[in-house]
Amino acid sequence: MGDNILFRLHRGSLSDSMATARTINTKADLVKALDEDGWPHGEIEVKPYGCDDRIGWDTHIVTVDGMAAGFTSAAFPSVVLEGQ
Repeated sequence: MGDNILFRLHRGSLSDSMATARTINTKADLVKALDEDGWPHGEIEVKPYGCDDRIGWDTHIVTVDGMAAGFTSAAFPSVVLEGQ
């Protein structure tokens, strides 16, 4: 992966979510961030979500077993991780 991508956890407010933002460079980084937040191992998907003009992100939603877990700042390589 060339450019760094930011990942933020899903929280009740944008400011709370942005406080969790971190750089991810690999799928393993994404899995680690989810593990550290207590997400169970399951199917992880990253899908386009829309542009967030508040923060300038080409936002992609990260789900674990269909539940919103967080967001990335840009497209992430095609990700469907089962049992991670």
